[in-house]
Amino acid sequence: MSKYLFFDLDDTLIKCSGYYYDVEDIVAKKIREYNKQYSYDVIRKMFNEKQYENMEPYGYGPQNFECSLMQVAYEIIGYPFFADNLQDFIKKESKCLYTDKVELLNGAKESIQYLYQKGYEMYIVTKGMEEVQRKRVEALSIKNYFKDYHIVKHKLQSDYEEILKKYSLKAEECYMIGNSPKGDINEAKKAGFHTIFIPNQDTWSYEEETIDMGEPATNILNDIREIKNLF
Repeated sequence: MSKYLFFDLDDTLIKCSGYYYDVEDIVAKKIREYNKQYSYDVIRKMFNEKQYENMEPYGYGPQNFECSLMQVAYEIIGYPFFADNLQDFIKKESKCLYTDKVELLNGAKESIQYLYQKGYEMYIVTKGMEEVQRKRVEALSIKNYFKDYHIVKHKLQSDYEEILKKYSLKAEECYMIGNSPKGDINEAKKAGFHTIFIPNQDTWSYEEETIDMGEPATNILNDIREIKNLF
């Protein structure tokens, strides 16, 4: 039976969430210079909650993140947020999140090369701001190993069903590989995909969910390089 492999991009093939956490750290510390009544941990929690609230209008990615940082900063700081032009400070710190520079995670290149040499047809499925994600995929040094890529807003069952339709594939022949229990595993399984879960310590809490261990089967790996043992 043919096998078609679909890979998540952020925190599966490339570093992503770690950059967001770095910016959060800088902005949270800046906020505390103005108002120490809020602890560092509370500020980070507020950032997270605000991103959840902004998910529908902004989706995933740097636009939601940057907007959420500004809203929380203004809520805590008040008038000095505008007087000291802190919106420009946040924009400057967030600029790195819009870049098309990508850093492959350890083992990603050799694993993709191995699967390509084995003859597997591979795709990338990623979510977020279309312009940002498209630039990141196009900048990938391993892009040519993939037949195509697909950018969605949320990674829902319907998105996976649309992917099957777009490429005229059968779900039982497809594997979704990623670090998000929610979007990469459970939603793909609802559409009939086999799934491979590769945990990443930087996975955003919004993506955490108890993995459905029913059929189709889910394999859990410690490292992307272990995928060679499956294929």
